[in-house]
Amino acid sequence: MNKFEMKKLIAYLLIAFGVFVHLTLAVVSTSDETTVKKRALAILGDAHHSVFPQYSAIVRQLQEKGYSTDVILDYNVRFEGLSEYDIVVLSRYAYNDVVLCKKYHFNFARGKDNLWLTSKQEQAFEDFVKSGGCLFLHHDGIGFYPKGGAISRLAKAYFITHPPVGRITVKPVGHFPELTKGIEPFDVVDEEFVVEMDESQTGVFLESHSEKNGRFAQGWAHKYGNGKVVVLIPGHDKTVLFHPMTKQCIRNVIEWLDQ
Repeated sequence: MNKFEMKKLIAYLLIAFGVFVHLTLAVVSTSDETTVKKRALAILGDAHHSVFPQYSAIVRQLQEKGYSTDVILDYNVRFEGLSEYDIVVLSRYAYNDVVLCKKYHFNFARGKDNLWLTSKQEQAFEDFVKSGGCLFLHHDGIGFYPKGGAISRLAKAYFITHPPVGRITVKPVGHFPELTKGIEPFDVVDEEFVVEMDESQTGVFLESHSEKNGRFAQGWAHKYGNGKVVVLIPGHDKTVLFHPMTKQCIRNVIEWLDQ
């Protein structure tokens, strides 16, 4: 092979290498662009629970975990689109505050039959979880939903009432150690929920104690169909939501649902 042919061969090889590199980078770029980001939906806020602390304590942690998050503050939930999400957060009680305010002036005894969602819409949450979705029911996410309805079935608990807000000690218990990672007993001024629940049907991982009221479940979790459900009660106000132990609880919940 003479010098001219050698130079020609080298030129062809360089061109071929350049084309190979270009195509490889194009494939990588296309792959990056088409990577589907994990998605979360947060349905937040009611008359007695401010959205900003919920957003700061829960949604920001989802975003830090890599989730693209949609947040709904009104009642405009696209129930048929729940399957598009990996995690759904519900931190809102069942009552329709617009009706309660305008018609009943927050007389809950008269307005309790006015809910922000129908039984069919409530069923959409159960269908979502059964199909493999993850549901995070935070604080009022179990509040006032119908007994025997989809939310109470998913929570494996029916909310009855709560005693007056008071100082309680919250501590981890034996179930789901991954959900109590980094959690030490802590004192907060918060609500304790009286619920109708068969604890043998779920795993209580957090409980509270107070001198006045005794013991209450504060966090429980279970598999449901092909999906997962976590109920976490602490977080009536920003002081509790911003407590380091509460934030760690939320971080653990997201980690567990993300697995």
